[in-house]
Amino acid sequence: MSEIKLQQFSGMNNITPGFLAKKGVVSPRIVLNADVDASGKITKRAGQTLFFELANSHSLWACETCMLCAANNKLYSGGTGVAVEVGDIDGPANEPLDYCLCEDKVYISNKYWRGVFDPLTNTVSDWGIVLPPGPMLISSDGNLPVGIYYVIFTAVSDGQISGNGPMTKIELTSEGGIQILNRPSGALVWMTDQNDYVFSLVGAVDTVTGFSGVEPLPSFMCGPPPNMTCLTYAFGRMWGAVGPEVYYSEPHQTAWFKLTSNRFKFNSDVTVIAMVPTGLFIGMEDRTIFLMGTEPDQMIQQNAGSGSIAGSLAYCNNVPYLADVLGIPEKVFVDVPIWRTVDGFVAGNVNGRLFNLTKDKLKLGSPSRGASMYRQVDGMFQFLSSAYQGKIGSGSGASDQELIDAIAAGRLAINNKSNQIPQSTAACADDATIEVRRGGVLIST
Repeated sequence: MSEIKLQQFSGMNNITPGFLAKKGVVSPRIVLNADVDASGKITKRAGQTLFFELANSHSLWACETCMLCAANNKLYSGGTGVAVEVGDIDGPANEPLDYCLCEDKVYISNKYWRGVFDPLTNTVSDWGIVLPPGPMLISSDGNLPVGIYYVIFTAVSDGQISGNGPMTKIELTSEGGIQILNRPSGALVWMTDQNDYVFSLVGAVDTVTGFSGVEPLPSFMCGPPPNMTCLTYAFGRMWGAVGPEVYYSEPHQTAWFKLTSNRFKFNSDVTVIAMVPTGLFIGMEDRTIFLMGTEPDQMIQQNAGSGSIAGSLAYCNNVPYLADVLGIPEKVFVDVPIWRTVDGFVAGNVNGRLFNLTKDKLKLGSPSRGASMYRQVDGMFQFLSSAYQGKIGSGSGASDQELIDAIAAGRLAINNKSNQIPQSTAACADDATIEVRRGGVLIST
């Protein structure tokens, strides 16, 4: 019987036929329910552990302070091992959520709903403040000079002010004041000086008799965010997508958005927004581009790669040196964005380039949406990703039927019936027979 020395494994390869990548190094077509580490050691993967039960759950996400998921139009917190309902979600019950951690809050959104989760109080609040109405004004007694004035409201919630509502113009033909007839409870009044266009604070008042105009309105022309996907906090701003448009907030103000100006528009729907220290990768269904720069009005667009798969992004630490892609040798990298494209899994670097991690090794399908996570298990750092299997654009490699069958069955078929693919299937059990030889002579079994 021929002897095959298997010294280490190199991971899956369902593209290049053959069992041995090189002498002593095994490269199987399928590795099922097992992990291969960087040293080439293969270990049986641990089984599943039920953390808590929640029917129809989806959109699981976690950070150091909380674990969140959705089910049946409800948001749940589950970090303690018990699913606790914390809020309602509008829209279809199975619509995926996007999450983004910013300071000590978790921002949540999809196409139909948005909110902010506070891990300290285990509560959900509105993301953004509804704009107030326009003022209704009449002239009254006062010391304001003759001229034209503009008046607006801002709402106030939890000590934060909103953007402004519609402005109202009033002209004083003689010295006098301005009476406000419809100021909402708690709203602040802002107005211009005579024949001016800069709004300054008047206060929570219903009558203006004099005006000094020393505190300008910081949220002028801002509104609450739209319902967005692909949430990302980068360069002091919150970013998100609505169809083919990417919106960004005012600096260090996650609830102030200028929807008519603070945006980028592309030719197809945005599926991924990934941050690196030098800019943003914007993935779309048909391509991926890189916005080089940290200030929106100075960003330069450049092509990066093929189309990106929604929901497949995760940021990974301890990513090793990858040729000249991520940086200098002998170094590992943190917060590296890794996601799935139509050409395989990629890592993005600070120069706006993509490094294909699965090129020439894995044949994958192109699902419409996936899910990914980064974790550490027994000292091993892992990027895990999955996707639905569909009729068109299967998430599990639609043209590799052997792989599809193995995943569906949860086991490998010992007898490979395919005549097109060389036989390369083996099953490993917990029991094994070991022969110990010294100088070619068998000394123990």
